[in-house]
Amino acid sequence: MFCRRAVAAIALDDGLEAPMRALASIALTISLCVPLAAYADSHKGGTPSCAPHCVFVKPDKSGPLTAPENWPEFIDRAPEDRAPKGAKAKVVVIGSGDPTANPNRIGPSFAVIVNDYPYFVDAGEGIWRGMAHAALSNGDWLTTAFDIQKMKYLFLTHLHEDHTIGIPSWILNPYKFGSRANKEVYGPKGTAAMLSHIRDAWTIDLHEMWEGSLKASVDGSKLNGHDLTKDGPIFQDENVKVSAFRTKHGALKYTFGYRFEAGGRIFAFGGDGHYSEGLVKAAKNADILFIESCTLENLKYATWGGETVEEKKKAIGAYHMFPPDLVRVKKESGVKMIVLVHEQNYLPAEKFTRRGLLEEIKRAGLEGPIHSSIDADVY
Repeated sequence: MFCRRAVAAIALDDGLEAPMRALASIALTISLCVPLAAYADSHKGGTPSCAPHCVFVKPDKSGPLTAPENWPEFIDRAPEDRAPKGAKAKVVVIGSGDPTANPNRIGPSFAVIVNDYPYFVDAGEGIWRGMAHAALSNGDWLTTAFDIQKMKYLFLTHLHEDHTIGIPSWILNPYKFGSRANKEVYGPKGTAAMLSHIRDAWTIDLHEMWEGSLKASVDGSKLNGHDLTKDGPIFQDENVKVSAFRTKHGALKYTFGYRFEAGGRIFAFGGDGHYSEGLVKAAKNADILFIESCTLENLKYATWGGETVEEKKKAIGAYHMFPPDLVRVKKESGVKMIVLVHEQNYLPAEKFTRRGLLEEIKRAGLEGPIHSSIDADVY
């Protein structure tokens, strides 16, 4: 995993011009990575990594394990806290990845932090470890917010595995460390059944904790699923008001975008999907929309969806947001800022850059602030 330290003042900003980004990237590599001499010449294509035990061997074969987006050199900046100074509510990008096996990005996962209390959105692969990464990158304020006794609320945009496979660890690992926070999970119809199956799948683990030497309390292991089928407010407490809006993603009957109103700010989470009226409603005049996108210009390089570009456009477009659709969402919603996650930038290695999809979206006509996020960013 790429080195990320809160003290790195030279962190690469998405807004820098290309030459400055290149210089900052070099400086960041020099300051945070071990020397090239630390690696044997026998490592073909070897590059410095962030720890003495790491090495990168440039692959000749490309696939879900070795795609250019997985290469450490393309995580070219450290995490940043871009939230307004003194903000009462912030969003932590715990995971910015997609189903590709990127070791530098965990699965889609977020936390809205209000008054030192977390409200989680999606639970992608690695969420528990991603929380540690975010806390170690941002300091004690986030460690306080991520106290295991506060890990109670989770909102799922849809039930695809890349957004939900982290749920067992989000439930069971805090419980192993003494959490007594029972879980309240909101999501599309099927959420309650999923939680029931998770509990059944790990029943041996739970019973061992109850009946073994730990004699653990059942508190902290109780799961309450809330199935959603329609738009409207779904949750409110002293910190946040959450509303759900139906979106469109593949053949799934129920998928949702969420609108969080908290601390004088409004955050929208689009999950996966293409343009929809529900997404526009969720993002209406919001401060930030956290949203996925997929290249259209470079769709020919996509490794799924068909053989021809037209086949890929039809198949992938049923699931994901092409840049022109994102421009439309931005214009119709009036959202102030776009933060990209779950980016699908299929360029080959010789053309790949982390900001490639962001620049394509700008060429498609998007105006206003837009950022390509990495894990542990704060907005």
